[in-house]
Amino acid sequence: MQITTIDAIRIPSDASPRIRTAAAELARWIEKLGGAEPTIGAHSDQGNVVASLDTAGTDLKREHFRIEVNDGAGLRITGGDGRGVLYGVQECIDRARRNQAITALTDGPHFPVRALRMWETPSNKVWCLPFKSILDYEKMLRPEECPEYLDLARRLLAMRVNNLGLFAQYAARGSQFERWLSHAEPVEQFARFLDRFGVTVGLSLHYAEPDENGNYEDVCPFSDAVRAQWHDFAARLATAMPSVRNAIIWGAGENAPGPHEDDCDRCRALPVRERVLAGMRLVSEALATIDGELLWPAVTDQAAYAKSETELFGDWGDELPANVRIAPCHLYWDFRPPYPPHPIWRHIGNRPGERSPYVFELALVGDTAGLNFLPCSMAHRWQEEFLKAADKNCDGFDANLGIHPEHIDHPLNLSNWYAYGKLCWNPYLNPDDILSEWLMMEYGEEARAFLPGLRTTYAATIGALFSRCGLTQCHSYVARYSYLDTRLNGPWRIWTDYLHPGMDRVGEDVLGLALPLDAYPEEEGEALRNDPRYQLIFNRVPLTPAYAAELMAEKRPSIAHMESVLTAWRQLDGKIEPASFAHVAGLLEANVNDVRIFVDCFELYLDYKLGRLQGGQIEAMRDRYADVPKGEATAGSPYDGWFWDHFGWQGTYLEFLDDLDKLLRGETLGPFLAAGATEVQME
Repeated sequence: MQITTIDAIRIPSDASPRIRTAAAELARWIEKLGGAEPTIGAHSDQGNVVASLDTAGTDLKREHFRIEVNDGAGLRITGGDGRGVLYGVQECIDRARRNQAITALTDGPHFPVRALRMWETPSNKVWCLPFKSILDYEKMLRPEECPEYLDLARRLLAMRVNNLGLFAQYAARGSQFERWLSHAEPVEQFARFLDRFGVTVGLSLHYAEPDENGNYEDVCPFSDAVRAQWHDFAARLATAMPSVRNAIIWGAGENAPGPHEDDCDRCRALPVRERVLAGMRLVSEALATIDGELLWPAVTDQAAYAKSETELFGDWGDELPANVRIAPCHLYWDFRPPYPPHPIWRHIGNRPGERSPYVFELALVGDTAGLNFLPCSMAHRWQEEFLKAADKNCDGFDANLGIHPEHIDHPLNLSNWYAYGKLCWNPYLNPDDILSEWLMMEYGEEARAFLPGLRTTYAATIGALFSRCGLTQCHSYVARYSYLDTRLNGPWRIWTDYLHPGMDRVGEDVLGLALPLDAYPEEEGEALRNDPRYQLIFNRVPLTPAYAAELMAEKRPSIAHMESVLTAWRQLDGKIEPASFAHVAGLLEANVNDVRIFVDCFELYLDYKLGRLQGGQIEAMRDRYADVPKGEATAGSPYDGWFWDHFGWQGTYLEFLDDLDKLLRGETLGPFLAAGATEVQME
């Protein structure tokens, strides 16, 4: 049947907010797709074609649904719970948008955890996002009146996401408990609003609180005082924010302070893994009193910590509390798409008969994969990790999310939102099928011809932003010279001022970081070191004219890739909705020049390092791009963001050219970072 024939939606008189939301969304799409506005209510005599939504008398698991079709009379969508009803309705909506008939189906998610975590904070202290957040405590008091919140909620429902973490206390000082509780009303209203769409909100916290200077003290996991503090917070949370139950606890490593101990006899007598386990148990006991779940990230911003991450957080099983999951990064060190898999994969799912309590972190809106302004289709890149997680019986994924205040994301990157949700639901789906479905739903049947172009966006953007895994940009923007030089030529320190091995060779004409491979078995580590794809993160390579030419020969095709994306999109002219076509075409025209600028900037950098850069090359580049369309990646952000003020990191391509001009004139570039820097370049 077709959902546009439905003229009545029947729900129980005591229907939950989730079932009522499911009914409202079904009605909205029936009308949007050309049907008449259906009535919604509990009366059985309403309408000729009725859709019944309920959770009564079902043997379905949580979040599962069953669709039963009675041609000519309607359909029934039954859920194992309210989320199941929402997902059954969403399945019908998706099929209708693809012009497919609604047929009988019983289905449910593969992974129980399908989470997102917002980078944005109401304070705008946002790592690597140079724009203000869509989160605002005043707006969060009335989220149903805020169009961007309603749009976000509907997108999360379409993805079948069931958890959203708020990262709102990043870089904050003082009592984290009191900070969250001081914003209880807007957070609770926001959480209650999203809960209607099946999304449970969680809070980001630290195991050890920072003091007023930002320093973290050791915390004993056996302390009665610490235990009482967490139980008190859970009790107050249940009263002030009853819709908020889950937490993301940063508890080990650079971004997650530790170790979990103090100098007591009991701590000294235990191995570090046992102390970590004790810390997790302490927090989980408090959250269990409010039916809360705990996600414990094993992610740091130090490549040198990959070994300790693996040793501390690999090979866990049933000894973890049932409400605790470990969240490692799916890639070595960071969320950079070309990087190899994290070594922790070898230490997961190796205990038959026990649970595999892991939720892998990845970047949905990747800060080194185009952010919100360069298209980069990730479905095929992600599939390997989703299949591995399924094979190892992991519990799911948690993806970083950054939302642009005006356009959410690049229109073509919204395919990543859809793909993430689909792979969380069923990791065995074909990425081509996922992307084809998305193109059809967003732009119509004819748009499926753009599939090869959409796939090519990955090669175009990653080729522009990386060279043999070496960063040739700054978080998807043009890098200032000093930042670029530290990422490619060292030396540099990051965050905790621990020096990365292999990055203390001042003055060498080399490229590459020689990051540690000690977390991998020796044979695998050597294979990674000798793999050309990873050359500039695991080696130091002499910079010669021949080597520069080799790197540029690999980077220049990214221009042709983005040009082919634009060409493929232009084939849709006259075949899809004109405004949508024109909007994406305009962005892609700018993206082509963005990629050209990235490539040209890298070439000028290499020429400067080789001592052959001439001032005329800089002026020629200024002239070449003066009057062509450019995007935010190269021409800058109009938003007043915290990160953008760090002038030593990212900038416009003109600022990069200014840096080169100064260097040619023998001038210094000034401090690497502005006041309050978290990273310093070594003398």
